[in-house]
Amino acid sequence: MKIQKLLLILFLTSGIFTSCNMDSSQLIESLDGEKITTKRFETAYQTALESLSRSQNIEKKNLIEIVSKDIDEVEEQLKPINYQFQKSNFYDSYRNMLMAKLAADKAGFSSRADIKDIVTYLEMQTIAQLYITEEVEKKIKITDEAVKLECEKLRNRKDDPRYRALPIDRCMMVARSYLKGQETNKALPKVLERIKEEISIKKNEKFDLEQFLKSEKQASPETKVEEPKTEKK
Repeated sequence: MKIQKLLLILFLTSGIFTSCNMDSSQLIESLDGEKITTKRFETAYQTALESLSRSQNIEKKNLIEIVSKDIDEVEEQLKPINYQFQKSNFYDSYRNMLMAKLAADKAGFSSRADIKDIVTYLEMQTIAQLYITEEVEKKIKITDEAVKLECEKLRNRKDDPRYRALPIDRCMMVARSYLKGQETNKALPKVLERIKEEISIKKNEKFDLEQFLKSEKQASPETKVEEPKTEKK
């Protein structure tokens, strides 16, 4: 998932755009009376890092390390993360999206039924993903010794010489991520099964779900989007 798209989903579903009345930190600027304070910006920044960490299976401390380096020191595939989370760039993104949201609110876009449905779906998707990720994390135990051994295995791989040239810290990061991915694949089915067991399900025996899902003409609510009115000349 592209970083910009991830941030947009995060901002739509997390309430980061909502100002806090108890915020007494320094004011940066106001947009149509909506205050951006230092605390509000820092909260958005840290929340975005945390969200990316959880959704992309990257430890937050590793993300911070990637962001703290000069972009020329970062591997090609990590440069978009480095660039996006430079605070000046992040501030521009945050500010632009806040302005777009304020404009959307003014235009009545945010109150449209179809837009509310999309935001509700994205919120459900985001919460579900974060919850499952956290529950899986609880079951993962990776020791430093296991990471060292995996790093050695990677460096000894004959089919991919790139690992041999990696600095030790980067090799350890890749090794930990690789092990975490393996452990996640093992733990995920158990977590999903446990979640299903916790939820009470009562099916409507009179409803033919299989036929409903096969049907090409499914009954679904139609959302009518009003066309903008144009003045007659």
